[in-house]
Amino acid sequence: MAKLGSFVALVGLSLKDRKAMLNTCSQFSISDLDFLETLAAHKCLIVMPWVVRANPSGQLARVARLSFDSEGNIDKPGVLIAVAKEFRRARKRAASPLRNRFSI
Repeated sequence: MAKLGSFVALVGLSLKDRKAMLNTCSQFSISDLDFLETLAAHKCLIVMPWVVRANPSGQLARVARLSFDSEGNIDKPGVLIAVAKEFRRARKRAASPLRNRFSI
């Protein structure tokens, strides 16, 4: 795995494919710059101990909790996959036909 670069590829993968990627990907195969650029491209930033996203309204929303390896380094592949998984869940919730049926 050379470079993740975009969540689009991760969000489109099945759970089985994402787990296989997580198991075969070393945290050192993703550079710090690629990791931060990928998060920034999706308006995400790190606010310990969370990855948060800046919403269009200007508010911050928690996306995923940071995970660390045994040496205290951020588990970059695991975090990117957790963020992609949450984006996929959010997309499914937004596409739900019941979402706009009920109002308060």
